[in-house]
Amino acid sequence: MALQTFLSNQGLPQIEQDIIAALKSPSVVEVRNFVLGPRKISNIPQACELWLERTGLKDKGTLHTGRIPDEYLVTAQSVREPGVVPLYWTCAVFGREKDLFFGAATDTLMFFVQQVMPLDHMQLATVSQKLANGNTANVICDNELLPQDWSKLASHKSPAPLLASLLERNSHCEWVEADSNGAAAEMCKAGKCDACITTETARVDIGLDCIHDFGCPDMVFFGGLTQHGAQVVCQAWAELQEA
Repeated sequence: MALQTFLSNQGLPQIEQDIIAALKSPSVVEVRNFVLGPRKISNIPQACELWLERTGLKDKGTLHTGRIPDEYLVTAQSVREPGVVPLYWTCAVFGREKDLFFGAATDTLMFFVQQVMPLDHMQLATVSQKLANGNTANVICDNELLPQDWSKLASHKSPAPLLASLLERNSHCEWVEADSNGAAAEMCKAGKCDACITTETARVDIGLDCIHDFGCPDMVFFGGLTQHGAQVVCQAWAELQEA
């Protein structure tokens, strides 16, 4: 087996205006986006939908959720249908971004399209029963003290540092990993943890109560282009150049 080489961007449009023009070409019948699940309650699918809306590609765009980027990258790479451009979405703080970039994603253009979006109010949340004592949330926020009968806090690995001081001050609690912000909320609702870091959309969708809102700073999200997608876009762009 030959050594890996990065996918070349030769023949592809280089600026966003031209990329969008190529994707709007009749030669492209679908822009198939692979995003982090479950459903559309995490930041990545929300950013993808914002990108589709901003670029006018909503009618051509479809969203397909997956468990983790490593897995839906493989699904995107398996797409071979004529006229279909697969994009797999990640974000700047995804913990394994470099591992994919120098590993399984070398035959893709990982940062082909980009979208800046404020994070969806990252927050510490729990089920309402955990806050039956009306002062619990205030004690957690003001003093970083968790109830003694709590034992687990869940989050995706990327925002886990937000829990560092809480875990340091509450040795009776441990961190448990979730596949996404939405998955963390589902774990909390199912009783697999006492509280979680999740998004506002996931909190509302699943029915949790907010303990503390960390805020919503801007984040950069990326749509990665597969080798097949690059061939489709190259053809569409060449046809536009000849027209």
